[in-house]
Amino acid sequence: MAEGTPHESLPDGTKLQIRLPPELEAGVWSNFAVVRHSPYEFTLDFIRLDFSGKQSPRRGVVVQRVNMSPQFVEQLISALSDNMSKFASNLAPSSLESLNPDDEEMEP
Repeated sequence: MAEGTPHESLPDGTKLQIRLPPELEAGVWSNFAVVRHSPYEFTLDFIRLDFSGKQSPRRGVVVQRVNMSPQFVEQLISALSDNMSKFASNLAPSSLESLNPDDEEMEP
């Protein structure tokens, strides 16, 4: 994301300029999450599990913890659902099938 470039807008159409600090540009990898909630907030712990070549993970580390309001959780679920539908209809059926080695027959 380029600094100062509008990327998103609010439901009322207000354009947002979102800045991504350089130290966050690489992001973090998460392959597991834990969700907790209270009457006032949700906490999402994004975790990277280390499989170390074994069948089951041996350890994990929280790579990011995010706290949010129940209202924002509803908006996030809606946005994720919308994006997953678009992803599934445009990319998943053809391009992801070829990436799954379990579905391919192995030649002797």
